[in-house]
Amino acid sequence: MTKIKLMCAGIAICLLVACNSNEDKKAETLQKVAVDTVSVAHSEDSAKTIINRSMIWSVEPQSGEKEKLKAPENAKLDTFSSENLVKLINENFPDIHLDLVKVSHDTIYVKIPDSKRLTEEIGNTGADNYLASATFTLTELKNIKYVNIDLKAGDHAEPGVYSRADFKELR
Repeated sequence: MTKIKLMCAGIAICLLVACNSNEDKKAETLQKVAVDTVSVAHSEDSAKTIINRSMIWSVEPQSGEKEKLKAPENAKLDTFSSENLVKLINENFPDIHLDLVKVSHDTIYVKIPDSKRLTEEIGNTGADNYLASATFTLTELKNIKYVNIDLKAGDHAEPGVYSRADFKELR
């Protein structure tokens, strides 16, 4: 009888370990698939690393000093809610927190409560790239043409109403 209890306990421990290690591998695989890290090192004042889950508009380096906006692949952002798009932006730029204020007519209103990272630390290029990415992503919403961004002005970014037309140089 003791051998049977001991054998059952051994089997239970093996099953427990096998189940847990499989979950870790699944989570690790999903994380590798979900996160694609792009390093931007060609400009001193650009953000050093941007997490890009291929779900939002992103600015990618081209030959020389040029950069270009890249549309998300198969994301169908127009089917997302405004809350979900803000969440995606925040996941991709964890150092710059964006809050949804409201959606009214053709404008989405957002706020960056602590804008120091955006306005003082990532330089002109980093700030422009963030604003372009956020603006293009949020204007994917049906009938939204403008993004009203409230933040404390700094050397590299200021509050205002942005549209896709503001980032012609990245097209």
